[in-house]
Amino acid sequence: MPVSHGHPRTPTRAPARSRARRRLLSAVLALFLGLLGALVAPAAATADPGDPNPHMIDWTVVDTFRGTAGNDIPLREGQTDCKSPECNPPVDGFGRRHILEHGVVPDHEDIQETVGTEGFCVPAPDNRVICTNTDASLVVVYVTHNDPRSGDGRPFGIITAYYFLPCFQAADCPGPEQPHKVDTALTYAGDGSAVNGSPVRLSAKLTNDLGTPVNGRAVRFALGTGTTQQTCTGTTASGTASCTIGSVDQPQGTSNAVPVTVTFGGDDDYNPSSTSAELSLTSPTKLDYTGVRHVANGTPAQLAAKLTDFRGGPVPGRNVRFALGSGDHEQTCTGTTSDTGVATCTVASVDQPLTDSATVPLRASFAGDAGYLASDTSAQLKLQYATGRAYGISAHVGLIGVPLLHIDPQPDTGTIRTADATATDTPCSAEYTSPLLSVQKLCPKVITTLAPGKVTATSTVAQARIGLPGVPLIEVSGLTAASSSQCGKATGHTTLTLKIAGVPVTVSGDPNTEIPLLGGGRLIVNEQLPATGADAGLKVNGIHLVLPAGGGEVVLASTDSAMHNCGD
Repeated sequence: MPVSHGHPRTPTRAPARSRARRRLLSAVLALFLGLLGALVAPAAATADPGDPNPHMIDWTVVDTFRGTAGNDIPLREGQTDCKSPECNPPVDGFGRRHILEHGVVPDHEDIQETVGTEGFCVPAPDNRVICTNTDASLVVVYVTHNDPRSGDGRPFGIITAYYFLPCFQAADCPGPEQPHKVDTALTYAGDGSAVNGSPVRLSAKLTNDLGTPVNGRAVRFALGTGTTQQTCTGTTASGTASCTIGSVDQPQGTSNAVPVTVTFGGDDDYNPSSTSAELSLTSPTKLDYTGVRHVANGTPAQLAAKLTDFRGGPVPGRNVRFALGSGDHEQTCTGTTSDTGVATCTVASVDQPLTDSATVPLRASFAGDAGYLASDTSAQLKLQYATGRAYGISAHVGLIGVPLLHIDPQPDTGTIRTADATATDTPCSAEYTSPLLSVQKLCPKVITTLAPGKVTATSTVAQARIGLPGVPLIEVSGLTAASSSQCGKATGHTTLTLKIAGVPVTVSGDPNTEIPLLGGGRLIVNEQLPATGADAGLKVNGIHLVLPAGGGEVVLASTDSAMHNCGD
C-alpha cells in the first residue's frame, strides 16, 4: 500500500533553554557537516545474496530508544557505506557506522526526543518511520520490523540520524522529510540450466535497500529473447518469487546458453528493479538407425544413423559410435553427422558368430556434449548364413507290409548351418551290399564360401545295382549330383550312366526327368525341388526310384543347399 504523505502535526515544544542549546549545537554541526543531505537508503550484509552492500554487518546494539508507543528502537553498530568504484552506484550503510561516516552520532536525548515525541514521526514504506525534530534540527529514520539476520529478535532499528542546518526564514524552510519509494534489488536464484522440451523453474529474491525480503510483489521472468521468448510470473513470499515454464523451447545456438531476465515493475512503495542470468542450455537428441539391415561375414557393412534434436531437426558435426556384435566379437567404427544429421561408417569385413536367431546386435550411440544430451539406439541385423546337406543313399522298401530293405541316409554330412567358410570332412563309404541292392564308393561333401556367400553340396556314387521285386534291374555308374546356392539364385545338375533291364538309357540332363518302369514304378533322374524357408535354395536327388503300390523308395546321391537372410 502507498504510505501517507504530508507534514507531521506541530510537536510539543521543549523548554527555551533546551531549544537554544540545541539550536546552537545544530549551527555548529551544520558548519562541520555541510550539506550531508537527506534521507539515507542503507543496505544489509553479504550474508544475504540480495544485499547490494558487500560490507559486513555488526548487529551489536550500542544504544536503545523508545518510540511514542513505547516500542523498542535499537541503535546498532551497523554497516559502513560502499563507495565507488567498489560499488557502482555507491550503496549506503546503516546504524552507528553509517552515521559516523557522515558526521557525528547525535545526543541520546536528542534522538530520544525525536523518536519519542508524538507528531514528529510519519510512516514510510517498508516498515520505516521518518522522524523530524525541527527544534533540534534532527532527522532520525528507523525500521520497526525484525530482521532475522540479527539473531536477537529485536527490531532492525535506526538506519540513520543527522542534524540539518537551522532555518531562519519560514519561506526558505523545507518541510519535514517526506516518505519516498524504497529501492529494491533482484537476485536470480532459480535453476542454473535448462533442457529443451523439459520444465525449468525460475526463481528470484526481491529485497529492499536494507537487503530484507519484499513480499507480495509480482516478478516477471523472461527466458530467451525475440520471438522465441517464454515468460511466466511469480509473486514473492518471504521475498522469493518462483514460476515454472512447462516446456522449454529455445534455439540451441552455438553458445549452449539462454538468457533469463527478471523484472519487478515497481509500485507506489517500491522502485522497480531487474536482473539477468544465463542458463546453460541443452537439447535432447534422438538417434535412429538407418543403415543396412542384413550383413554377411567376410564382406563390408555400411552402418548409418540419423541424429536429431527435440524438434526433429538434424544435429550436424557430432560423432556417433557404432558397435556391431557384442563381447569378444564386437566390431566398432565411428562416423560424424552430416548437415542432414546422418553419420555413416563401414565395418570393413564382418566377422560375427551365427546364433540361433541368425541376428547380430547393433548399437549406435552419441555420447552427448555441452549442447546436446546423449542418445542411443539399437537394432538386430540379420546375418547371412548357409545350410546344406549331402548323403550317398537312403532306402525304405517293403512288400505287402513286410520290410525288405531299410537304409538310413549314409554316408551323411548331416545338415550344415554356418555363416563362415567351411568344408565337411565326412568319410566316403566303400560299399554297401545286400541281395536287393549294392552300391560302391559313396562320397558326400558340403562346401561354403564367403564374399559372396555360397554353398555347394555334392554327392557321388561310383556304382549302384538295384534289383527289387516288381521293377526291372537298374544299373547306375558315375553318378554325381550337385546343388549350389547363393543369394539370388540356386542351381543343380546330375550326371550319370544308366541302364534299365540291361539296356542303356540316354538321359537328357533336364531337371526332373521321369522314366516309367514296367510294373508301375517310376524312376526320376536329376530330381530338383525348391528349398522351403530360404531366400535361395535347391534340393537335388541324382536318382529317385519310387516303387509301385506304395512299396517304398530308393534315393541315390542326394544334395541340399540354401542361403538365408540375403536381404532386400
